Amino acid sequence: MKEEERLFKKFGQLFPAGTVLFEEGQPCSGMFIIQEGKVRLYKKVGVQEITIDVLGSGDFFGEMACLTGKPRSTNAIVEEDSKILIVQPEVLEGLFRKVSGMSLKILGHLAGRLEKAYEIIEGLVQRQEGT
Repeated sequence: MKEEERLFKKFGQLFPAGTVLFEEGQPCSGMFIIQEGKVRLYKKVGVQEITIDVLGSGDFFGEMACLTGKPRSTNAIVEEDSKILIVQPEVLEGLFRKVSGMSLKILGHLAGRLEKAYEIIEGLVQRQEGT
């Protein structure tokens, strides 16, 4: 059995398009790793949905609430039928303590997300100033 199949059997679930994985304000239920498919992260601002990112195979998300102990800061919805691994918070914490390479990868990923957030904020400010 391939490693991907073994991991899916242990941690994976199939999610149809349209499934809401989590919403802003919810507590951490784990980190998600996409094996196949697409997930959109977005923020609700009034009645608008502002897309933060669209993630695909190999991408992970949902770790911030687990790391900070604070509620989810975004919403996540499955954009196309997806195979997703769910890493429970206690397993994630153990991985951070034991696997320094994983910690560095997640830090790099968080830095990239922060950069995207700054770009979105800049675009919103420019749009507001142009109005």
